[in-house]
Amino acid sequence: MARAHRRPGHAAQRGARLGGRVLDLRPDPLRWAARRGRVAVHRGAGHGIRRAAAAASPRARLAGQLPRAARRARARAARRPADPAACRRRGARATEPGDRIAGRRDRGRDRAGRARRLRPRRPAQGSGAGRHHGLAPLAASAKAVQRSKTFSSSGLNRETLEGGTVVPRSSLLVSALLACAGVADGWAQQRTISGRVTSALSGGPVAGATVSIVGTASVAATNDRGEFTVSAPAGGVTVQVRAIGYKRAQASVAAGQRTVDFALAQDVFNLEAIVVSGQATGIERRNAPNAVAAVSGIELAKVPAPTIEQLLQGRVPGANIQTNSGAPGGGVQVALRGTTSVFGAATPLYVVDGIIVSDVAIPNNQQVVTISNQGSNPSPLQQDQVNRIADLSPDDIENVEILKGASASAIYGSKASNGVVIVTTHRGQIGAPRWNIQQRLGTFDLSHKLGERVFADSNEAIAAFGASVAAYYRNDATNPNGCAPSCPARPFFDHEAELSGAHHLSSETDLSVSGGDENTRYYLGGLIMNDNGVELNTGAKKQSLRLNLEQRVSSRFNVRVSTNALHTLARRGLNNNDNAGVSYYMALQFIPSFLDLHKKPDGTWGNTSTFIQSNPLQTATLMTNDEDVWRMLSGVRATYELVNTDRQNLRLIGNGGADWFGQKNTLVFPPELQFEPLDGQPGTALLTNGDNLNTNYNFNLVHTYRPGSYTATTSAGLQEEDYDLNIGRIVARNIAADQSNVNTGPNVGVEEHRESVRDYGFYGQEELLLRDERLLLTAGARADRSSNNGDQHKYFWYPKAAGSYRFLGVTGWLDEAKVRVAWGQTGNRPFYGQRFPELDATRFIGGLPGLTVPGTLGNVSIKPERQTEIEGGVDAILWGGRGNVELTLYQKSVSDLLLPQGLAPSTGFTTQFINGGKLRNRGIEAALGVTPINRPDLQWVFRTTFWQNRSKVRELPGGDTTGFRVGGFGCSDGCFFLKPGESATQIRGNVGLDKAGNCCVLGTIGDATPDFKMSFSNDVTRGAWNLSMLWDWQHGANVVNLTKLLYDLGKVTDDYAVPLTAAEATARGCAGSTVLGACRLSLYGNYTGTYTESASFFKLREITLSWAVPRSVVDHIWAGARDVRMSLSGRNLVVITPYTGMDPEVSNFGSQPVQRNIDVAPYPRSRSVWFTISAGF
Repeated sequence: MARAHRRPGHAAQRGARLGGRVLDLRPDPLRWAARRGRVAVHRGAGHGIRRAAAAASPRARLAGQLPRAARRARARAARRPADPAACRRRGARATEPGDRIAGRRDRGRDRAGRARRLRPRRPAQGSGAGRHHGLAPLAASAKAVQRSKTFSSSGLNRETLEGGTVVPRSSLLVSALLACAGVADGWAQQRTISGRVTSALSGGPVAGATVSIVGTASVAATNDRGEFTVSAPAGGVTVQVRAIGYKRAQASVAAGQRTVDFALAQDVFNLEAIVVSGQATGIERRNAPNAVAAVSGIELAKVPAPTIEQLLQGRVPGANIQTNSGAPGGGVQVALRGTTSVFGAATPLYVVDGIIVSDVAIPNNQQVVTISNQGSNPSPLQQDQVNRIADLSPDDIENVEILKGASASAIYGSKASNGVVIVTTHRGQIGAPRWNIQQRLGTFDLSHKLGERVFADSNEAIAAFGASVAAYYRNDATNPNGCAPSCPARPFFDHEAELSGAHHLSSETDLSVSGGDENTRYYLGGLIMNDNGVELNTGAKKQSLRLNLEQRVSSRFNVRVSTNALHTLARRGLNNNDNAGVSYYMALQFIPSFLDLHKKPDGTWGNTSTFIQSNPLQTATLMTNDEDVWRMLSGVRATYELVNTDRQNLRLIGNGGADWFGQKNTLVFPPELQFEPLDGQPGTALLTNGDNLNTNYNFNLVHTYRPGSYTATTSAGLQEEDYDLNIGRIVARNIAADQSNVNTGPNVGVEEHRESVRDYGFYGQEELLLRDERLLLTAGARADRSSNNGDQHKYFWYPKAAGSYRFLGVTGWLDEAKVRVAWGQTGNRPFYGQRFPELDATRFIGGLPGLTVPGTLGNVSIKPERQTEIEGGVDAILWGGRGNVELTLYQKSVSDLLLPQGLAPSTGFTTQFINGGKLRNRGIEAALGVTPINRPDLQWVFRTTFWQNRSKVRELPGGDTTGFRVGGFGCSDGCFFLKPGESATQIRGNVGLDKAGNCCVLGTIGDATPDFKMSFSNDVTRGAWNLSMLWDWQHGANVVNLTKLLYDLGKVTDDYAVPLTAAEATARGCAGSTVLGACRLSLYGNYTGTYTESASFFKLREITLSWAVPRSVVDHIWAGARDVRMSLSGRNLVVITPYTGMDPEVSNFGSQPVQRNIDVAPYPRSRSVWFTISAGF
């Protein structure tokens, strides 16, 4: 081997040739420099390379070739984001002379032995500090050690590293050096950009805004002063800011710029909000091809309400939201865009954080006592049970989105015929922990009293009830010796006020904390609620604890976890339909106001046996009707980026979750109640236990392609849902006194009901965003199969297609106009048990238990109803964003209706559900939002909505043209009737006599669908004060007021004794009647519409006055608080209506698609007033 020559420039003098290659035997200058402390080399960066190089063959090492393991080790070292400080701390470790720089294409010399300039590779897209690949940091690291002087005068060559030209004979140590130097250089390329985000209107800071660097994963959040600091790579970048209630903003930041400020314009109408367009995709609202109804959590939180649905009243055009019970804990039903079924499911699908949740209502089975609905299986039709979506805490909600049209809801297939309500709960925000505490105190008050008849004297009472009531007057303490010819009036007892006049204090306490960084975010919220009802001994308590976590496991993998534990305890009293006269208002219809119902000193209660064998005041005091529910909602959403480049992104998204609740209903009617001995078994205890488990998961692949001129989003996925319901009921009669256990009665009955349903589905969807994001085209399809279908293996397809186009800068006052059209199909699957008959238990026969088949025959050909809808509309942005208009026309057609068909008695069955018939809905929806005043010191936002729907039955099975009634309840007072060519929600009855004077002519006496609905909201802010109100107007619609009929039959209606002249009676058609109540009853036989009343109303749905406590006051009173706000609010404080019942929005049969708008002794409606104080830390 030749000795290395000191004079540079000569290849032959630098080393000996071996196989055409140069063997460098000189000491490594970098190794020498490292020993002298002049260059810091990270030992760990090249350690694996040296070990791998040592294993190479001598010839390979002499030739500068490394084995594959060494090359991989070198690549890992080059990518490793090492800490420069660690490089300085660790000493340099030399490698053997002659080791080469890594890479076959980056070797230091070519075959001719010439030095070759190394070409750095560009860093990978999205790489942050320290993520330099290949030899990208080589030039910078070379400059870092650039010298124009001799390393040593003791025989070493002078080496110069400049301009990216590198000594080609460097050792493997150079790779280690480059790893550290590259990191240091990467750190040098990383910079921070800081700034402040303010409101363009007020100039105040915007806290909680999200600041991101476009094209990177770098994200930050503004603090309470609106300030932010975000990491950014070197070079020019684009900074984007988003905040709730504001329009997004972007700014280009040059390479040397380190500060940038933003002034955000308000997005009053949420035009830039992201709305759902698929199972795992979303688009900006301004591009949506269908009507979008979205309500933010800020709007929902203004005034407390028992349920989410009540908060949506008056805010969603196209939604008819009715209350089937005013009892604490709620009981609300939602119908979107008219009638979508007759005997099928009627409620929308609810999705919370991507997980389908159960809204099943388990009845408390009070019909055992009220005899309102008998049967072997529990029936919820005539009870005031709670729909379980009422369990959710409104304070946890970020926003609610309602998918009304089939084109939007088709992604959920055969469960979306009634629309989809998507609830998104709060997520953690980047930044320091933000604490929020809110305390509410309020009270509920009876919204409208029915009133009671006041009897002037004993003669009037005797005329109404007979001579037996005279004893109540003669035995009165004021008339101990009797009285003649008539006793004066007895004291008036306001039974309604005694039962429903409670004003107990209610409270709600909400505490939450959120925060995190760009990797981990969290939200933790808790609620304690105690609402006291207006009825005696009724109320509802709720405790809720929610934890939402979001973890970015890596730059490609993200996981979200949502968990909600809930507990509710409701005391609901005894209300609604009753054939035994024991529920409160059903008993009051027979009890005159001169009767004292109170408990006497001797322990007995006022005796009502002369009128009815039930004392409602005693019943409300002694009975128990408790509903105890524990619920757990859990969901996981995982997103993995399979591909992420400048042009395309491929994500795998998985959602999975479970919704479980256990419900326990305890009803106890002690034997001392006046009505209990009537059946010969005084004392009844009823225990109902229900368990519902709903599990579902879906997997989705979402591919986004952005070549520059357009964006294409392709998504596909599959879904499975399992639903299991188990209800057990134990009834014990003749229980012992002061006992409530069901095992204390000698007569015990046991019943059980089970349901198990499994659904599968898969879908595909394509979205194209073209022409500078002005044109959107989308199409997709979903296929579903269900165990409820006759053929549970058959898939039913539900396609959809939609498009929209935005015209920009149309005129000076019209900023933007969008035309849109959408078409889609959805389904409504059959109920459990319609495919096959269920078996019922029968009484013991010959000492053996038996089974019977019910009267409904199963149908192995049953299939889902199919809904086809087309909608078109125009949206416009006016006056520089200060106005917004939305107009939608739709037609919804439903075919293959699930209808009952009568069977011949010889079959052994009475009915069978079949598919047949068609109905149609046509409607119009409109919304207008305007900001008349938008100044820093005064803002005024006005919104109004309009909705109108008309339904028509187009066809019935078998060509039937005569029609049939829906249900048999209260048909003597008006029946819901299906007839081709007429409204699906019409109410038919006797409309008078025929020409010959005979009874009766059948005709339409009303309709449950309103002529139209409108709402008006105003939000005015002046400095620290804010006033908001929401008015709700319904014109038309009718309610069958059976409660008034019952009061008239009992002769206790408040206006029953209003006198009529002969002329007035003749004009009313009740000639001969002398009082108003008797007139109504005489008309009732010939004209059913006597008790069918108008349900029109004008309601002050909400009103809130709030005050933001000044900063100076907050600092003085509550140091450390971020903000403090106080408010006074009310709900349903003003109701203007011609309806004489409790409330025009009543619906005892709210869970039914058609048979609603029936008023029969429900829990009375209430209005509420609340004081709220909230603080943030």
